[in-house]
Amino acid sequence: MSDYLTLKPATIEHAEGVGRVIREAIEQVNAKDYPRAEINRLLQNFTTERIAGLLQQRQTLVALAGEQIVGTGAIRGAELKSVFVAPDWHRRGIGVALVCELAKIAARDGIETLEVSSSLSATQFYSSLGFIEKSRNFFGDEETVLMTKAIART
Repeated sequence: MSDYLTLKPATIEHAEGVGRVIREAIEQVNAKDYPRAEINRLLQNFTTERIAGLLQQRQTLVALAGEQIVGTGAIRGAELKSVFVAPDWHRRGIGVALVCELAKIAARDGIETLEVSSSLSATQFYSSLGFIEKSRNFFGDEETVLMTKAIART
């Protein structure tokens, strides 16, 4: 990641921007792997109001380019949640930086293995970071891939 990008804990003031990034990624990236009805269902999970509620339940980070939110990721226990990068900002190391920082948080909390319920769209990304596929699950028409990775404790 470059000097102009920063990671910081998300606050309620970030809810709208976090939701925007997630919805853009679902519409432009995940839509290639899932039926339209499933995309519409997923989009309903990431309204600004729902994001505000999730911020109370998870440790969430935002990736900022200046003041613009360009990525987000969260952790709850040992599970990575909602790691997304705005499509225009893909392949710049933002997703890697988010996952690495979330892994550091997990290690500080004594967690030894991370897991993520990956979309089909993100399995290659997580594999490149050392995550291993454990199983495939269906939530309605949404196929996800449970992946895990051992992490070093700090």
